[in-house]
Order: sequence, then C-alpha cells, then structure tokens
Amino acid sequence: MMNFRRKVFLLIFLSTLLRCCIAIFLEFGNDEVYYWTYALHLQWNYFDHPPMLALLIRLTTLNLHWQNEFFIRSGSIICAGLNTWLVFLIGSRIKDERAGWYATLLYTSSIYCSIIAGTFILPDSPQLLFWVFSIYLMTAIINGQPNKNRNLLLLGISIGLCIMSKVHGIFLWVGFGSYILFFQRDLLKTPYLYIAIILTAIIISPIFFWNLQNHFITYSFHNNRIGFFGKRLDADNFFQQFFGSIFYNNPVNFILYIIALISMARSKINLPSYARLYLLLGLPLIIVLLIMSLFNETLPHWSGPAYISIMLLTAAYFSAKQHADAKTPPGIRIAVILFFVIVVIGLPAVKWLPVQLGSKEQRILGKGDVTLDMNGWEEFSEKFDSLYKADEKIGLMKPHAFIISDYWFPAAHLDYYVAKPWQLQIVAIGKLVDIHHFAWLNKLRPAPVKGSDAYFIYPSNYYGPPRTALKNYFRQVDDSLLIPQLRSGIHVRDFVIYRMHEYRGGIGGDGVESE
Repeated sequence: MMNFRRKVFLLIFLSTLLRCCIAIFLEFGNDEVYYWTYALHLQWNYFDHPPMLALLIRLTTLNLHWQNEFFIRSGSIICAGLNTWLVFLIGSRIKDERAGWYATLLYTSSIYCSIIAGTFILPDSPQLLFWVFSIYLMTAIINGQPNKNRNLLLLGISIGLCIMSKVHGIFLWVGFGSYILFFQRDLLKTPYLYIAIILTAIIISPIFFWNLQNHFITYSFHNNRIGFFGKRLDADNFFQQFFGSIFYNNPVNFILYIIALISMARSKINLPSYARLYLLLGLPLIIVLLIMSLFNETLPHWSGPAYISIMLLTAAYFSAKQHADAKTPPGIRIAVILFFVIVVIGLPAVKWLPVQLGSKEQRILGKGDVTLDMNGWEEFSEKFDSLYKADEKIGLMKPHAFIISDYWFPAAHLDYYVAKPWQLQIVAIGKLVDIHHFAWLNKLRPAPVKGSDAYFIYPSNYYGPPRTALKNYFRQVDDSLLIPQLRSGIHVRDFVIYRMHEYRGGIGGDGVESE
C-alpha cells in the first residue's frame, strides 16, 4: 500500500521551501506592507479588519524584533504548512488517504492557498487556518466521531478566531447552521452547540466594542464598499470577480471542481453528509460575492476560503474513481505543473522583466503594472537617503524633515522602506477613507513641528502631486524632482519628490481632513 503520509510530508517540506524563497525574494506588496502597520500598535480592531493578523506578525517577529520580509511573512508560511496537513486529514476522514493526498495537491497548486494566503502576509493567512480547522471539526461532529461535545466547543473557538482574522468567517456558522437545520436537527438538542455560539460571540466581541468607541467606522467603510442601493450594474467588476477567482484557484483546479460538482449533481444516489455540509460551507459565500460584484468592486481572493470545501469534494470524487494502484489523475498533475510554471516565470519577472507593462506616459509612468508593488522600494530608499543627506548638508532642507503621504499606499511602503530604516517621521494626511489605519498611527507619533520641512513622495504609477490644501500647510513648495526606477535597463517608474519648506501648522493630530 502506498505511503501517502510520507508523500504529504515531502510535499509540505518542498512547498514550504518554495514559499520561503518567495518571501525572501520579493518586497512587500501594497496590502502586505499596510498590514505590517497593524503590528506597530496592537488594537482590539482596526479600521478595515479585525486584529488577528497583527498578533500573528508580533508572534513570528518576536514582538517586532526581526522586521524583515521573511519573518513578517513567516506566519503565513506556517499556516499554509498546517493547512496542507489538515486537508490531508480531512480527505482521509471523508474517503481515504488517497483523497487526502489529492486534496494536498489541489491545495498546494492553488495560487490563493499557496501564495496569496500561504506566502504573502494578509488577513487571509490566519483566516484560512481557522477556516480549515473548523471544517476538520465539523466533519468529525457530523460523522459521529468521539468527543463530539469537545469538538463543538473547539468549533466555537475556531470560528471566533476565524472571524477575528476576517469577518468572512461568519459564513462558517451560516453553513454549519444551515446543515444542522436541514439535515441533522438532533444537534439542536445538545447545549454544547449553544455554548459554542456563545464562545464565538465572546471572542469576536472586541470588534463590536472597538467600533462602538469609533463610531462604527469599520461597518460604514465596508458598507460603502459592498452596498447595493443607488448603484448601477457593472459587468466589468463581475467578470473581474469571476475570472479572478478562476485564476486564483488555478484554472485547471477550477475545471476539476466543475467536473466533480456536475458529476455529483447528476448522480442518482443521495449525497453523503459531508458533501451536503461542504456545499453549504462553500456555495453561499461564492454566490454572495458574485452578486455583490454586480454592483461593487470586489476582490477575487475574498471568496478563496469558500473553495476549500469544494476542493475536498473534488479530491474525494477523484479518489472514488481511481483503482487502488492508480496514479494521480492527469488533471491534478497538470494543475501542479501549471502552478510551478506560473511561479517560475512570475517570480523572476517581478524583478527582472525587461518590459514596461504599465503606462508609458511620463505623468503616470508604470500605472497598471502590479509587479511594481513588490519591486524597487529598497533601491529607492537608498537613493532617497543620499538625497536627504545631501539636502541637509547644503542647507536646502532643515534637519529632521518628515515625510508626507496622502494615501495609505504608498504611505505604508514609505513607512517601512524609507522612514523605518532611516529613523524618519512619516505623516499621512487626507480623508479617513484614504489614510485608513494611519489616522490612529498619527496620534501615537510625534506631531510635525512648526517651521520644519517635509518631503511629499509618491510613485508615478499611483496618484499624483500634493493637493493645493496640502501645499498650504507650508510657506513654500519646490518643483518636483524625479528618481527613476530601472528594471533590466528599462525605465519602468518614477518616484516623485516635492520639497516642502516651513510647516505653518494646522494638521490635526490624526491627520484626517474633513470630507
């Protein structure tokens, strides 16, 4: 009999090694470096997400002692390794170890699972760990495994921690609750189910109380992003969500999911209990996000956790079709190969692709090239430090000049790659929906001193010059200067810098400007 466990351990080792290489090789993307700012000051909740990610970063950096890309991202990598083992255990429980092995291959070949949530440091990283662990516990509960009451309590804790990572975790209770109501009402008789719900409520209560103290800003922010009233249909957003989900799951995986679901739908036999549960865990979130995308700009990775249960059903389906000594189905092997091709081509391209992918117009040079989000910042930091020291030496800028940004990105990149290494102060100034968590960070940092100088910096692929209202905080603002970014000799982007002289005062402690 084939030793699938040994193969799973080898897969976890190799995939972890690959993720570590990516984590070391690539600079932070816009979202990642912004979420690093969460860990700078722990809160019960943040402007746009719960606090679990901040705790994870604090843990893997030893309370911010090691603050490089690898250690900040290592929590995501650890979660991905644990998830790979968990999907193997779930697949083995619902079918056999062959199904568990197929599930690990589907998981590893998923761009969302392996890279977005498994390498990059995002709220999805801890969310996915607790999502998968919750599925593991639910499977044990509905199949009558021992320790049902204990598993229910653990489930309440796990879903609570999932929601504390990202509010999408509430769909776990939606799916499990629907399954209980439709297919296993005897669980309604156990008090442990209600204790589990109470445990979830207690764990996520800080989100409510923080919002109560902050005018429910998280809810109003997300409501503006996902509301329906007064909005028109937008097919482009729908197609972005739909095709983005296909790509993030790996196009070959997505085809395998469709094959498995259609085959189960055509089957005349009753679905096993776990299949009913998994469909209720996956389809509601997928459908809700597709509907939302008709009226709002949604992001494809939001639906990522929903596909875990579809992935497990697919693994069980293909295992059932295989003979005992059969090789891994060609579709799954192709999915793994495609994943590695994408990584092998995409990884070097971020740093060395000798092509301008974005706009060639100088004013917005590089706009649309997402690879620039993870490249060029360290080099710019060195060049800016030289400029800053030269400006100070000749008296062009006063000592202790601070940095200004008017949006959460590039503010977070400037904070991590420029302000932190050179011990400079950064202030984000703008509307709350523009500067996000920096409104809270600004209050914890020294306020700009009247008469001091500042640099306003932005990359040409995002946003633009300082607004007139921002310039009015200073006596004089010089013309801009450019620091070009070259990739393999090709001019791909500019970093635009404005020298701003003699701050007049007037910037609020939180940096928030009125709407």
